[in-house]
Amino acid sequence: MTTDRTPGPTDDPFGAPDVERLVEDIDLGPYLGRTDALAGAALADPVPTDAGTPPLLTLRDLTTDPRFPELFARALRAAGPDFRELFPRDATPVLRQFARALAYALEATEQAAGDTAKVEEVVDFARHLGADHRKLELTRRHHDAFGEALVGTLRHLAGPGWDDRLETTLRTAYAVLSAALREGEAAATGPARVGATVVEVDRPTRDVAVVRLITDVTIDYHPGQYLSVLTPYTPAVWRRLSPAVPSNPAGQIEFHIREVPEGTLSGPLVRSVSVGDRWVLARPLGHLDVDRSEPFRDVLMVAGGTGIAPLRCLLVDMMRFGDNPRVHLFYGARHPGDLYDLPTLVDLASTAPWLTIQPVSEADEDPWWAGARRELPRTLHRRQTGTLVDVVTGWGSWADRQVLLSGSPEMLRATVKGMVAAGTPRENILYDRP
Repeated sequence: MTTDRTPGPTDDPFGAPDVERLVEDIDLGPYLGRTDALAGAALADPVPTDAGTPPLLTLRDLTTDPRFPELFARALRAAGPDFRELFPRDATPVLRQFARALAYALEATEQAAGDTAKVEEVVDFARHLGADHRKLELTRRHHDAFGEALVGTLRHLAGPGWDDRLETTLRTAYAVLSAALREGEAAATGPARVGATVVEVDRPTRDVAVVRLITDVTIDYHPGQYLSVLTPYTPAVWRRLSPAVPSNPAGQIEFHIREVPEGTLSGPLVRSVSVGDRWVLARPLGHLDVDRSEPFRDVLMVAGGTGIAPLRCLLVDMMRFGDNPRVHLFYGARHPGDLYDLPTLVDLASTAPWLTIQPVSEADEDPWWAGARRELPRTLHRRQTGTLVDVVTGWGSWADRQVLLSGSPEMLRATVKGMVAAGTPRENILYDRP
């Protein structure tokens, strides 16, 4: 009787040891200096190129190809172990954002047609990104390796359509943008990163966590801005969260996070956060603000869910002033019990005659599966039932107000579209997309 088996080290003294057979399938390229992860794997359907198309626009088309993020992620993983630490395991969402930014820079440069002022706008855009990238603590070597991976990816996507003209244009454009990024990094002030410790976690509803932290050093931000936040629950993933309280010398800061169904980022954060955890905070961004130019123009605020955080931060800051414009705040959620921050807002309104709170919920009652909830306080205006956009526009066009919106991307799109249709001038509407 015979059996089929792989010879072991005792069967063949000259055969490969077990450990060698074990690692032969592991990609050791990043640790051995190999940088072209796409070499020798030509695409069956490369992106078509046309010699008559300006090179910058051809590069834009290559960047916006749906395959770009995944191929670029492979190239970066092969470029060096550092990139595996800088990017999350699934880097494609981050690289899709990069692709949009690069496509904008390439197209805007082409449309500038040599206009120095318009080209400078693109360079300023890159400097702004560079200031935000300080939190990554990149070196010149990172920038160079990133550029080589970019060239390799676009060359791979173009296939036989790639030529010296495209390569020269891309390398020139990347050199300019990379230099602007480094200028932005160097010009930014304050610490690139600030550590913070979770000191309290409140869970007012089944899917919302209110997280309070103390920062190691004071981090300065304007009310209404958001911060880049790195947590231990999703390594290498920077989230943008809006503080619900203004910056203060004690280093106290508060974030509101809602768990999005099937969300790979919010879910682990809301479920796992606990007292004692260490977070990292970075540069504030955003331009949500109340125009206090005199004579005051009244304000309409519309907040959906945890979008109340930056607007509440603005309201708390306004309490410092003796005179304020009138503020009408619509605070909405899916169910009445999801209006978790209503008690705080009512407390603010009790000492601020210029502030009116209007609660809104899409459903009139909480579902049975939501469990016990806190009793909601009474407000001057009774809670209305309906979507935020329907309730807000039901009051009129608000054409004379400065309008501040905060909420999910879906809520922002629907509210802007509905208010503009109701007669609100688009230029009066302000919102950020953290």
